[in-house]
Amino acid sequence: MTPIKRKNRILVGLGLFICLFGLSSHTQEEGMFPLNLVNYSQLKEAGLKLNEDDIFKPGKTTLSDALVKLGGCTGSFVSKDGLIITNHHCVYGGVARLSTTDQNYLENGFVASDQSKELPLGTPCRITVDYEDVSVKILNGVSGKLNAQEKSKILKKNVEKLLASERAKTPELEVQISTMFVGRSYMLFRYILLEDVRLVVAPPKTVGQFGGETDNWEWPRHGGDFSIVRAYVGKDGKPAKYSKDNVPYQPKQHLKIDATGADENDFIFILGYPGRTYRNRTARYLEFQEKKQLPIIQNWYRWRINKIKDVYAKDEAKLLGYAGTLQGLENTEKNYRGKMQGLRRTQLVKQRLDEDDAMMASIPESRTVINKIKALWSSQTSMANNRFNYLFLLNHAKAFSAAAQLSEMSLLAKKVGDESQKEKLQNEMAKLLKEYQLGDSQMDRMIVLELMKRLSEDNVKIKAWFKANESKISEDKFFSPEKVNALKVSRISKTTSALMDFHHLFHKELMESIEIFNSNAKEIDALLPTYAKYREQYKKSGFIPDANSTLRLTYGYIKRYSPNDGETHLPFSTLDGVFEKANTKSDYRLPKVVADNLRVANPPKYFLDKKSKKVAVNILYNLDTTGGNSGSPILNARGEIIGVNFDRSFTATINDYAWNESYSRSLGVDIRYCIYVMKYVSKAEHIIKELGVRI
Repeated sequence: MTPIKRKNRILVGLGLFICLFGLSSHTQEEGMFPLNLVNYSQLKEAGLKLNEDDIFKPGKTTLSDALVKLGGCTGSFVSKDGLIITNHHCVYGGVARLSTTDQNYLENGFVASDQSKELPLGTPCRITVDYEDVSVKILNGVSGKLNAQEKSKILKKNVEKLLASERAKTPELEVQISTMFVGRSYMLFRYILLEDVRLVVAPPKTVGQFGGETDNWEWPRHGGDFSIVRAYVGKDGKPAKYSKDNVPYQPKQHLKIDATGADENDFIFILGYPGRTYRNRTARYLEFQEKKQLPIIQNWYRWRINKIKDVYAKDEAKLLGYAGTLQGLENTEKNYRGKMQGLRRTQLVKQRLDEDDAMMASIPESRTVINKIKALWSSQTSMANNRFNYLFLLNHAKAFSAAAQLSEMSLLAKKVGDESQKEKLQNEMAKLLKEYQLGDSQMDRMIVLELMKRLSEDNVKIKAWFKANESKISEDKFFSPEKVNALKVSRISKTTSALMDFHHLFHKELMESIEIFNSNAKEIDALLPTYAKYREQYKKSGFIPDANSTLRLTYGYIKRYSPNDGETHLPFSTLDGVFEKANTKSDYRLPKVVADNLRVANPPKYFLDKKSKKVAVNILYNLDTTGGNSGSPILNARGEIIGVNFDRSFTATINDYAWNESYSRSLGVDIRYCIYVMKYVSKAEHIIKELGVRI
């Protein structure tokens, strides 16, 4: 097989981007840098032993060619035949979907004995081909004379036009335009999309998720959070959907594994696809996060987690079906708690508000834009509770979503005079009625009741209606697919349904509030370029663009820290910690068969930490990472993989808003522990051989 040919493109139009962000002031370890903005001289001084051209250069095979975006995570090629290493939690949902109570790959782990036994995961991966600055094209026609709505329309139109043009030129590639700074800088990215990705190795849940929610976002950690998948293409070498006839993809580059391990204070770096950060947002945005958005979402996710666990505590099949959902809810809920703690402890909001005051004093003309932003966020705050709770109701409750759709289409059908349009709406209603599926009616009913109750707390009319109709809501026909499937389109307007009644009575009012919120957001976005101009002037520097799921580099050191008074956290954990925790809590469950496989007498020197002489498990370091970096390879100074990033410490969840040397630590699984688990637990010697590892 020959690898898919990539087009060699020269990056153009970067002058504006570098002007905006190339002067960024940061500490040596801070920053999620786009690859074209990395200060390689600084990296060399920090400890890098590679040249700039070894990491990224258009037209040349480099380390960046080994990186993939796998779903919402990162992965990296580690063999010439398309093996990708990532986190276990990144494929957790896929493994759960492949599992049954009789063949539980989530609980027992999975190993494909050969390529024919590898299972379709259903998670595609993307490889960055190239990118270029398209700010001039996207901002064409935008001027200070336009209002926020007009600017938004022009930007949207320009994006759609450019995407259509680029997709026509390169139909074999996936094309995306990413906002690097709202209203100022836009980059066009081209990706190879590989849709056929298959599961190769997943450790047992009791290894891959050892520590569970107890240890999530914590240190010390002792999890084997890794899995191996493989990318496939058609026989012609082109991307293709899953087929038994597909063949392994051969990447341009794959990473080598370091057999010697790492040590405290070693220089390391990470390549990956960090998700969204908000460091260039305003002080008022951060204040809204701290006071409203984070608490509301955290509280709602905690409610859902508790309900699922309480209701299905004794139903193994149901809990298995909810495994992926629970993992996502728990991860986000604890992340948001960490963010709230971090904002309180660092006093970041106060610092930024004080900075705004100082900026207005130093640059009087900035006062107008800062006060406008303040007023807009005050309006957003007043609408926050209703906005979030109604969006939760529309998006998290399938029964209400369907009732709302039918109610909306029924109202439209009454109003439209065009017979063809009316017929179209009736056909859509008939299709919805025929295909209606609810899933878990018990949980859906509880979600609807809880969210309507929450909405009633801020609305007197909803409160009175909810009190009078609570029993009707519980018995609504939309919690019964059979009753919904039996409905006739001609009788929809006469159907008795509390959920439809709620939509009729309150949807318009609630949506008007949401539309005002969205309109305010556009107004704020329109003010951001001016705000940024004054902030650059005040701070005498530009800004590193916020992370946005595009390829970035961050670097730093394997490093201990003291997150709380009287605490010092060392940068390595070992297998001893696994056995110390084992079976002391439900999250530390370790079945005897797994424990026996992990307990190896006189393990080869290959697996041992240099100082403790014990089997290395997890690593702690001060790199600047965020969500999306899960699965990113941890690379040594020579660009060899020493581990796989999987988390941040609880105090580092604040990284989305600011990096802090005292609190920002990231966590990874040592690559040697990945090999150890594959050898002794998964019995995957053939995969270890394919990785080029000689123990």
